Amino acid sequence: MNRKYPLKEIVKLFDNPEIDGNTDIELSAIASLEKATPTDLTFLGNKKYSSEVPSTKAGAILLPRDYKGAIPENSAIIRVDDPSIEIAKLCRIIEEALWPKPVPSIHPTAAVAESASIGKNVYIGPNVSVCEGAVIGDGAVLQGNNYIGRFAKIGQDSFLFPNSVVMDYCELGKRVRLQPGAVIGSDGYGYVFLDGKHVKVPQVGKVVLEDDVEIGANSCIDRARFETTLIGAGSKIDNLVQVGHNVQLGKGVLLVSQVGVSGSTSIGDFAVLGGQVGVAGHLKIGAGSMIGGQSGVNGDIPPKSYMRGTPPRPYLKAHKIEILVGHLPELYDRLKEVEKKLGIEKKTFARPDGK
Repeated sequence: MNRKYPLKEIVKLFDNPEIDGNTDIELSAIASLEKATPTDLTFLGNKKYSSEVPSTKAGAILLPRDYKGAIPENSAIIRVDDPSIEIAKLCRIIEEALWPKPVPSIHPTAAVAESASIGKNVYIGPNVSVCEGAVIGDGAVLQGNNYIGRFAKIGQDSFLFPNSVVMDYCELGKRVRLQPGAVIGSDGYGYVFLDGKHVKVPQVGKVVLEDDVEIGANSCIDRARFETTLIGAGSKIDNLVQVGHNVQLGKGVLLVSQVGVSGSTSIGDFAVLGGQVGVAGHLKIGAGSMIGGQSGVNGDIPPKSYMRGTPPRPYLKAHKIEILVGHLPELYDRLKEVEKKLGIEKKTFARPDGK
């Protein structure tokens, strides 16, 4: 926020707020519970931070309706169903103020092919290339240094941040967002070993991003070897993610930072893959599954599974195994004592330290 806003105006954005305290105060920023000052709005979005609520110095605090803990003395209290959702409404307005949508125009340095189709109210920024036969939908924004390949399609109200790329024949639906450096339609990783060397297999398919997809910074979605690599409606892909050729993502899938999905794998609706999960090729991950960070997936995952580890196991089982692994040295020593009592001279196995 660049100026102060009366709390009584801010709460109008929220859904059925229950307010206790002075709504005439003015606020100028959003801050964490720990760092908030009397001119800040804060919120409890995660229960693990509940202990910080009583000591916050925020001018106002958004709390869940069912919060039962102590209340800070000098803060106005606003109770809502979900503080995180309500704060997102406010952040959306702040975002629009900080980064207003550019006025529709085509920058003089942009290179737009004569055969390209440009919709209404489109902004095409500096050094953008729009190639032969490309289609740019109404209200789209290409911020700058973007490359839109031959016969590519950019859907209505899509927003391409600087240096993002959409290669030939690839398609973006409505309201797609590409963060800086995202690449849609890079060649799939396909080679055959022939006459003593790796020979490239041409990748002649495309990538389709359905409506409301977001691709993070420096993430790559490979074009299909043939047919389509598909990212389903509402899916959100974080930064530094690699999606291989012919992968099929369902609706509402979340891929967190540094996930790698090998070719021809399918991931069902609303599955979630935590950071650095690696997925082998030609697998099926069921709808609604959750896979914990740094897991290595080398087999199919049933729908609605909660798995972690390499290979993935049910979450609680994987946790128990990790605990047991930590006890292996003492278990080894106990086994040695049993062998000694039984008169067994030969070691069952050797420790790395030779003992």
